[in-house]
Amino acid sequence: MKHLLLGTTALVAVAAIALPAAAAEPIQLTVRGYHVGGISYTDVSGTEQFTDLVDPMNNFSDDLVGDYNEINFGSDSEVHFRGSTTLDNGLRVSFKAELELEDDADVDGDADSIDEVYIQLDGGFGRLQFGQNDGAMDQMAVVAPLIFKEHGHSDADLDPFGPIGFRNPIDTVGDFSSDDIKLIYFTPEMNGLQLGFSYTPNPCKNDTGFSGCVTTEYARNYWEVSGTWEIDLNNVALGLSGGYGQGEQGPGYEDPSEWTLGAQIAFGGFTLGGSYKDSTTLGDDASNQDDTSFDVGVSYETGPWSFNVAYGDREWSAYDNGDDVYMDREAQSLIAGVTYAYGPGMQIGFGITTLDGDYYELDPGVYSVRDEFDGTAVFIENSLVF
Repeated sequence: MKHLLLGTTALVAVAAIALPAAAAEPIQLTVRGYHVGGISYTDVSGTEQFTDLVDPMNNFSDDLVGDYNEINFGSDSEVHFRGSTTLDNGLRVSFKAELELEDDADVDGDADSIDEVYIQLDGGFGRLQFGQNDGAMDQMAVVAPLIFKEHGHSDADLDPFGPIGFRNPIDTVGDFSSDDIKLIYFTPEMNGLQLGFSYTPNPCKNDTGFSGCVTTEYARNYWEVSGTWEIDLNNVALGLSGGYGQGEQGPGYEDPSEWTLGAQIAFGGFTLGGSYKDSTTLGDDASNQDDTSFDVGVSYETGPWSFNVAYGDREWSAYDNGDDVYMDREAQSLIAGVTYAYGPGMQIGFGITTLDGDYYELDPGVYSVRDEFDGTAVFIENSLVF
């Protein structure tokens, strides 16, 4: 599959660039971006129950949460540099780069100041992207409707439970390749149907030249195929998405893979939808991890006001080949709120969210551990898009 993808996208690129053309004007960059700020009040509780299978007297229950601030402030801001020009033969050439103003660190502690740097070609053949960008599954995903910019499921940068040491883990988007450097191709849209393909040879974002992309044993040659179908019948809009991705893993582990489905239907100001993801990846402690997530939700928009309720669930288990340890985890989350658009690209909202989690770890004949987490948070979010 990946060889077919490489051959097809290479032919498209060669055909597009080989056509004689001259730019009417050179590319000139414009500045876009956003700022999202939030205030949250969080109340959580959690315990750890330890059972020593060798010495039954060595058992305890401990408070996982400890001391923390209930009130927290947070923000996320980016500036996007964009530019494009259309050549005389109709080919549109674009460039984009994103500057993260607040150097947000992800769960693994990796922080990018600049990300999603790529070029794009648009023409009758479709769309071709090359560089650091989200894969086809991520870009084409249809998920449960959410009205907040940075509070919710699937990659929420403002998580009220983050300062407590926990994060909402529910993610239904096929995003295994992240925005590692890749080649992406989208077909032209035909009767509401569009397909997308992407190929990521190495799990890296590139430093200088080829030096930052050294092949590793994890997730080499990751390819994705995805599709969307959007139709509008009698003032009812329907959107469907689905995708599959797979890479190559080192000896002793399953090849990483994921598949997704999503649907939304909109009518009379209401939008209902949901999505599902099933994946097999390399989990914590060098273990094979099986993972499923889903979300469902409904929103209603009337004038500048929007209302929303969404629920998410995730279950994932892993087996550590080296230490013979089995891990089983689950989490459920509910988010509800209202937003008001007070100006062009300006929105303020109030919401409440819950997160319940359960973690179980077993080393046969040695010990077992069960962690439980229960949290509720209220928040205010203000967003500016420019």
